[in-house]
Amino acid sequence: LLTAGFFETHRPYPRDRYQPADTDKVDTPDYLPNTIEVRQDLADFYGSIATADAAVGQILDTLAETGLDASTWVVFVTDHGAAFPRAKSTLYEAGTGIAMIIRPPTGTAIAPTVYDDLFSGVDLLPTLLGLLGIAEQDDIEGISHAGALLAPDHTAPVRDHVYTTKTYHDSFDPIRAIRTKEFSYIENYTRRPLLDLPWDIEESLSGQAVAPLVTAPRPERELYDLRVDPTETNNLLAGGDNDDAIQIAADLAVRLQDWRQKTNDVIPSDFAGSRIAARYTETYLEIHGKVLTSRRALAGDRGLDAEIHHTEQ
Repeated sequence: LLTAGFFETHRPYPRDRYQPADTDKVDTPDYLPNTIEVRQDLADFYGSIATADAAVGQILDTLAETGLDASTWVVFVTDHGAAFPRAKSTLYEAGTGIAMIIRPPTGTAIAPTVYDDLFSGVDLLPTLLGLLGIAEQDDIEGISHAGALLAPDHTAPVRDHVYTTKTYHDSFDPIRAIRTKEFSYIENYTRRPLLDLPWDIEESLSGQAVAPLVTAPRPERELYDLRVDPTETNNLLAGGDNDDAIQIAADLAVRLQDWRQKTNDVIPSDFAGSRIAARYTETYLEIHGKVLTSRRALAGDRGLDAEIHHTEQ
């Protein structure tokens, strides 16, 4: 087993290391403002991706040169969305959707395919074991997708929903969500602005462009129809008068709560969680010789109420 990690796509993206992409050819996602600053930030990011891609190519070339490609499964996977506003450190698709490519040993009779079913991070291990022909273990979480991947004509989805979570990043920001192919339902458990930008994103060109637009309080509950709103910009619960949306959200809330109970999911109070985050964040900054900015991990230090009361539906 060989594992290789890459830091290239982490901020910042220095020009002396990465060659930016052409800003005129950059497509801005719907959830970001289409400004020259944002496009430049994206172009710098794409330059870092190109460098990481070349490094992956070196590994693949080495496997081919040594003949190990005939017996090696290669898995390329990222851990979260891109370091941009409304992506990394959120539970929207852009934050929890990851890149994953699985390449079987050369010479195997497995046709290339794009797998579009829901896939949770906990599914990776049982899926790999299944692809290797190893019997499933009772103490492993997740569901194997090996059968679906090896059967090109599969129709029944392995999963009909996934759960996602966030509790800390560089601040205490507890969120839980459930996602199906049709809907994304999110619960926010503390009072925060629309986006709680991590430091590296806040200081970026994109972060500076977005910051004035995301200071309003975040809603307690969010529901998005992914069939017509894949970038999750229209919260169907915002008006409070959409009966269909309210019923769908209630059903998803029950499933989310059941999962939280089964997994013993405990969320600290805002008082305790914020202080835990502050302690670890300040320790990190001291270790790396950085100065703590005014953007403190405590909600009260950002001019926000200390806590909101979450109501289960």
